[in-house]
Amino acid sequence: MDNIITLNIGGTTFLTCMSTLKKYPETRLGRLSTSSPEYVLEKHFYFFDRSPDLFSRILDFYRNDEMHLQANCCSQLIQKELDYWEIQYSDIPQCCRSTILKKETDLKTFQKLKISTEIPLAFDGVTKCGNGLQRKIWLFVNEPLSSTPAKCYNFAYCLVVILSVFMELLFTSPYFRIPLESTNNVTLMQNIRLLRDMNNSKAVFFLTTELELWWYIIDDCLLVFFTLEFCTRFAASPSKLTFLKDGLNILDVVLDVSMWFRFVVRQFGFTILLKNNTLLAINQLCFASISFRMFRITRLSKQFDGLKILLTTIRESIKELVLLFLTILMLAMFFANIIFFAEMSESTTFPSSFEGIWWSVITMTTVGYGDHYPKSVLGKCVGACCAVCGVIIIAMPIAIIATNFNTFYSRMQDIRNFENRVKKVNHEKLSIRNNSIKPQS
Repeated sequence: MDNIITLNIGGTTFLTCMSTLKKYPETRLGRLSTSSPEYVLEKHFYFFDRSPDLFSRILDFYRNDEMHLQANCCSQLIQKELDYWEIQYSDIPQCCRSTILKKETDLKTFQKLKISTEIPLAFDGVTKCGNGLQRKIWLFVNEPLSSTPAKCYNFAYCLVVILSVFMELLFTSPYFRIPLESTNNVTLMQNIRLLRDMNNSKAVFFLTTELELWWYIIDDCLLVFFTLEFCTRFAASPSKLTFLKDGLNILDVVLDVSMWFRFVVRQFGFTILLKNNTLLAINQLCFASISFRMFRITRLSKQFDGLKILLTTIRESIKELVLLFLTILMLAMFFANIIFFAEMSESTTFPSSFEGIWWSVITMTTVGYGDHYPKSVLGKCVGACCAVCGVIIIAMPIAIIATNFNTFYSRMQDIRNFENRVKKVNHEKLSIRNNSIKPQS
């Protein structure tokens, strides 16, 4: 008769046959013997200080040669139990793998959100700051959730950023520009290489007009504000090296330098640009950099979960975005050549494949400017195929990105609800404790 053994798992008794366990001698249970450290000689059973909840599934593995799992079990607990009993992950059947993989995916999602919402240790403003004043300044200017004044300051900062962007929009508006007083400046500006075509009315207008005085005053105030704000955050930062490595801080440096360069050019006059082509190119880059001012507002992602989730989704969907751009690029070049030869009989359409690339991108993205379009029957057929391919190709990666956003958003809601629940329970416990102390005093 087969030797029946008793296994005591965390106080719960299980009976099985030794021959059943010996089917897998490489596992912990398969190596059991009376000389094992788990064997209790006085009571004639093997004791393991483990949870008995999953052990019935472990024992079924030896009986049925398959490791079936419970649907509501934590994946980390399963992993720890399998590691302890020395059972391979490959022994989990296909029907149960999706359950554990889904739970592992949820765990990774929570970890990614935790990383995106946590403040790095060198930036926490608590453990690495040299003194109390430095800590208070750092929390005030960089951590909007640290206090109510910090929230008000960051809200004001957001308004200033919007104002700076609006000021650059006014820079291009003809309603806020006045003619230059001196005609010599007009003659001087015509020599700048930017103005290669005197028939370009827009270029001539901007080189023969200037903004009103109040615009320059506000722009100078914004320059002083952003410079002082950056210097304050840099001085109060716990780690100067970590601060300078941050992408948004690098953007602040570029924008501040470009604003100061424009200020200096304005003080010395545009004649300084005529003497050095390098300065002329830098001036063009400084004017182009104003488009990035709005990115300063992403600093407020610490205060708004929606902005955090959006940035996290973009970061985690890089592969899908790269796949989308590569697919569009390949199809654009393919249809550009096809439409060029399909429209060969039409002398007024698609003079080269480069115009075909532009047309392909506009068609696949369903924009359709109408500046280029096929006229022949064959070209229209190619255009229809291009449009259908664009809809199909763009829809697939976008669906994945939207799913990632929904997943991150729902998990972030779970995190916030759990945090609010913990705060509520702690507040209730504190209230009960205070109420119990009052009568005694």
